[in-house]
Amino acid sequence: MIASLLRLAWRNLWYNPGRTLIAMTAIGFGYTMLLFVACLMAGLRQQMIESGTELLLSDIEVHAPDYYPDRPVQLTLGGRKGTEVSALVATIAADPRVRAASPRAYAYGLVSATHQSAGAELLGVVPDTEQKISVLPTRMVKGSYLTGQMPKGIVMGDALATTIGVEVGSEIVVLTPAADGSMGNDLYSVAGLFHTGLESMDRGLVVMPLASLQELLRLAPGRFHEVGIKLHDITGAMGTAGALEAQLSKTFPVRVMAWPELAPELDDYIQFNRRVTFILFFIFYLLAAMGIVNTMLMALIERTREFGMLMAVGMRPIEVIGLIMAEATSLAVASLVLGAGLGIPVLWYLQVHGLRLGGDGNTVSLAGIVVGPLWYGRQDFTAYSQAALGLAVTALASALYPALRAARLRPAEALRKV
Repeated sequence: MIASLLRLAWRNLWYNPGRTLIAMTAIGFGYTMLLFVACLMAGLRQQMIESGTELLLSDIEVHAPDYYPDRPVQLTLGGRKGTEVSALVATIAADPRVRAASPRAYAYGLVSATHQSAGAELLGVVPDTEQKISVLPTRMVKGSYLTGQMPKGIVMGDALATTIGVEVGSEIVVLTPAADGSMGNDLYSVAGLFHTGLESMDRGLVVMPLASLQELLRLAPGRFHEVGIKLHDITGAMGTAGALEAQLSKTFPVRVMAWPELAPELDDYIQFNRRVTFILFFIFYLLAAMGIVNTMLMALIERTREFGMLMAVGMRPIEVIGLIMAEATSLAVASLVLGAGLGIPVLWYLQVHGLRLGGDGNTVSLAGIVVGPLWYGRQDFTAYSQAALGLAVTALASALYPALRAARLRPAEALRKV
């Protein structure tokens, strides 16, 4: 019964092939646009998250309780006694969800050259492991990144170097309050300059070996402020952070924070991205509903005599409704197949080539992160399925009114229609 109804519905769709093709093309193109939007929005979300966590901010960070966001130099992991760096990092890295982990120390100080000075954030890292969780080493524009053979070497943002008038090879003095209340100061050599596209980093960040910053801050080798963590799958950051905090807290008090907590502005943009996607989907659903209602009502007007004849020979009103709903279903399925066929090359292009956001080599700063210069798409099969289901439901809901009108036709009056 259902199969024969669907065959009849498919045949009836082509009663007026021109109108059916127009409606099918419009709905199919609408689905292609939904795929386009979903792919681009998913890609933007991924790029924003990756760009926001690949420089200083990590996927997950481990701190002492109350350390973040003020970052007082006295609050180190393990308290005043500190902890074994390699053991803590090894424990974290043993989690199968963790790709890499690296210890860090932070401070704020004054960097001075011969005639100029500027305030800067000081970051102490282990160069070999830091390169596994941060892309900052790939942003060098002059000189080279830190190595284990540079105990007194530093790298800084190119804008900061311009401010204080230094180049690669220059010597600078770094002055900062130490953990014991004294003032730490020492002489360092500029090994390289980086450019990230973020003014706050390019104008205010100095990176040095972890041991050098610990010495400057009068911190013992076992005292450091943070472990930055890179995950295999960043979408599971919140769950992984909770599991790590429960595990590490058995040894000493820690606070493990995922990127949505570390960067709430970035998380807000991600949620805004999802809301915009939903709104665009809803607009397309409305347009599709208008097209389907128009198609079905026009078909009802043209086929009034046909429906009257069918009801005169015994077709019940519920069967008339079923026939029109089957026509709407057939139209929706055919349109979705057409839209998916049109969308496949579009999705391929977005993922392989992307869309250029600016001019040659330009980047776009958004929510405190750098995105671009290319905006790549990303597969989002959940959104694709939701779009297809939404359009199918829209098609059925839109056909309901014409179906009810057809079911209320009186056979005698319908047969008199010309």
